[in-house]
Amino acid sequence: MSLPGEPFEVRVTSEQVEDLRARLERARWPAQPPGGWDLGADLAYVRGLCEHWRSVYDFSRLERLNDLGSRRAEGIHFLRLAPASAAPAGHPVVLLHGWPSGPIEYEAAARRLADAGREVIVPSLPGFAWSDDPGEALNVAGVSARLRELVSGGLGHRTYALAGGDWGAIVAARMAFDAPESVVALHLTTPHTLPLPGDLGHPPLSEAEAAWIERARRWRRRRGWHMVVQGAAPDAISPALGDSPAGLAAYLVGRYRAWSDCGGDVERRFSKDELCDFLTMFWVTGSIASSMRLYAGEGSERWRLVPEERIDAPAGVALFPGEMAGEEGDPGLNPPREWAERLLPGLRRWTEMPAGGHFAAFEEPDAYAAELLAFLDQIQA
Repeated sequence: MSLPGEPFEVRVTSEQVEDLRARLERARWPAQPPGGWDLGADLAYVRGLCEHWRSVYDFSRLERLNDLGSRRAEGIHFLRLAPASAAPAGHPVVLLHGWPSGPIEYEAAARRLADAGREVIVPSLPGFAWSDDPGEALNVAGVSARLRELVSGGLGHRTYALAGGDWGAIVAARMAFDAPESVVALHLTTPHTLPLPGDLGHPPLSEAEAAWIERARRWRRRRGWHMVVQGAAPDAISPALGDSPAGLAAYLVGRYRAWSDCGGDVERRFSKDELCDFLTMFWVTGSIASSMRLYAGEGSERWRLVPEERIDAPAGVALFPGEMAGEEGDPGLNPPREWAERLLPGLRRWTEMPAGGHFAAFEEPDAYAAELLAFLDQIQA
């Protein structure tokens, strides 16, 4: 098989390491009153993590991605894992990440899918990680077009399966909407990120749907502030985050803590080295600004379904209990099944997983891969 583009080496240069360490050494840490994470970041924790990043972290860790078929084509970076078996077990699977994330979120799960006989493609979304800044604030329709060109035009796959969470979920859904003849299966972990149904009156909202809508509104008001800032004025903060690794860490680590199934202890799900993997990915690629602009691009030209429009691909949903849940006992943002059925008439599988959160494939790679494979086998049967 002839692959598009060229092999791409993921590498952190010594100059980048020296510059990062010098910036961390010079970081100005403000005094913090009692409150910690309730104030947006626990600065004592973040400061300790930054010291680990500066003096302990091995910057060659990300080079492991080079063993997973790292390539770039037309400005899009992707990993391409060949199936372990000589005869592929089914359609290729495209795994799509969200924010603040990248292809490393799917590293372990992708290996398991490849071991099961699937070809796996893990792009960096445009403007994320090792993909180019697209030069404009794209919306999901723009991202869909670029990724469809990569998968169908570049890799030559006429049909394929899609799976994603966060932005990866709505981008995957948009790809299925735009090219229903190509998408044989659509698997989502965050159905709450899909566009609103075109008609909420037919059938009338159930009690569970009405309660979920109110819960989602409360979450957006109280904890969805990043969507307001990044949707309205991402470049008001991007110079600060792009210039200060300490600021970048304070901004992002709170998201990994609040959105994962960690019960308030981020290191239940992410080791210090793993947190530094994500931070290093954003820092050395300089992609924090362009990644945040996706919120602005979609906000200015949002995907809206009109009555009778649906996303018709055969679909599966895996709900992870820690999805945007934060502290223990928070119900998070998982919607009821009837809400998803308004959008996904081809919903074939609905699974409530026992553990895991927003970064599902990273937090629970074995369970995630097994559930995705079970759905794909069900579609294929």
